[in-house]
Amino acid sequence: MSANETRSNPPTGTATKLDALRFERTQEQEVTAALSALDCVLLRGKGVYASSELTSGRRAQRLQRDHGVADSGTLRELLGSERYDALVWNPNVAAAIAFACELRDRMDGAELVISPAPFIAPGWPQSAYLAFWETVIRTRVKAVYFNDGWEYSNGCVYEFAVAHDTRLPTFDRPGMPVSVQQGAERIAAAIRVLDTDRVNTDIMKSSLRRLEHS
Repeated sequence: MSANETRSNPPTGTATKLDALRFERTQEQEVTAALSALDCVLLRGKGVYASSELTSGRRAQRLQRDHGVADSGTLRELLGSERYDALVWNPNVAAAIAFACELRDRMDGAELVISPAPFIAPGWPQSAYLAFWETVIRTRVKAVYFNDGWEYSNGCVYEFAVAHDTRLPTFDRPGMPVSVQQGAERIAAAIRVLDTDRVNTDIMKSSLRRLEHS
């Protein structure tokens, strides 16, 4: 048995003891733990960030229009966790991971690609996730790539604003540079569409104002 097998399959007694423990940490301590795990892979280097819609974006917004609700949180309550995961979360996660893998393959594995999709922190509100990934982008990322339709996602638009505030290069899915002006124009166009559909765009508008004053 290899060392890796030993770590991934601890003795039953050890697993049972760990399961019995309660880990109660502050938000800051949870963030520190998550960042230290990421640093185990980055090893003082910086990665490429793959931004893609997760809790908001076109898939969720189509369902919001169909059900007459303004935000994804209300949509989740309406659908229930199981249906929401099947219709929104799981497809978005799969698409985000596929985008990150595509990006890594296109770079011939020369860059470490970071995707937020697999990361789960039970109990965190969306604001905590946004703050966490903002910290990652500001401190551990050297370029940000955006999946198709990114301008319709609260999280992606927020990450675009953070990237430009940090003066990081930003690219679309094919790898073409996206300037502040180009990004702002795409975000503004998406907001106009969503406002017509009565979808809540408050977070997107806040990020757009941030870009316009950068």
